[in-house]
Amino acid sequence: MLIEELLKERERLAALLVSAGRDIENAPEGSLRISHTASKPEFYHRKLSEQRHGTYIPKNQIQTAQALAQKNYAEIIEKSINTKQKLIDLVLEEYTSDPLKAAYTNLNPIRQHLVKPYILEDADIAKRWLSIAYEPNPKYPEDKGQTTANGEKVRSKSEVIIADNLKMMGIPYKYEAPLKLSNGSVVYPDFTCLNVKRRKIVYWEHFGTMGEQDYRTREFFWKLRNYGSSGIIQGKNLIMTFEDDENSFDFLVYKSTIEDYLLR
Repeated sequence: MLIEELLKERERLAALLVSAGRDIENAPEGSLRISHTASKPEFYHRKLSEQRHGTYIPKNQIQTAQALAQKNYAEIIEKSINTKQKLIDLVLEEYTSDPLKAAYTNLNPIRQHLVKPYILEDADIAKRWLSIAYEPNPKYPEDKGQTTANGEKVRSKSEVIIADNLKMMGIPYKYEAPLKLSNGSVVYPDFTCLNVKRRKIVYWEHFGTMGEQDYRTREFFWKLRNYGSSGIIQGKNLIMTFEDDENSFDFLVYKSTIEDYLLR
């Protein structure tokens, strides 16, 4: 997203500005003059601006020349960064005010009913996506003995934790919605989530009994292989979480990952 990229660039420039400011502050007063002789350059320290030639800098004080050169470079960088930051601020202001969305929201309600908006608010996108009906996994309905905050029946306490945290974070999701893979198989990921900001679908599989060999072969390795061949890949559009009898599921361990995948 353009706004995210601009904010990152702004942070990068701010860090460079700090480095440049530090070099300017730590450098001696004045500026560097370089005189080119036939054999080698000579360095002079102009301590005052009105000085034309300055004081000669001998070899054993080359650090002074380096500091003054760095200072001059930092001042050039500082000026360039300030120009770029002003430009970024102008673009951010334009995008965050978002006149494209305002063109619709500023219409009176009667006109809004007559118009089909070109750009939908995030809340409208989420609402439309959630309104699309689906047939959940019909297998083993008797295993769905846990209830989420949304009133859904799920298969484990860990899935309740996931569902309730998704709801609390404002992330739209569907539980065990069908997904057709490239090999023709229909599977039911534990959660199908929508990153509203990016308009992107992300699947979440929670592997709850990793201590069992049969489960690892039947569920984990099969899905890992077949999801990958269908373009569903961990680190791209797939979240995988795990637990076994000795290691319980802790949502906080994955929280930052979830935010990266589903909120940014």
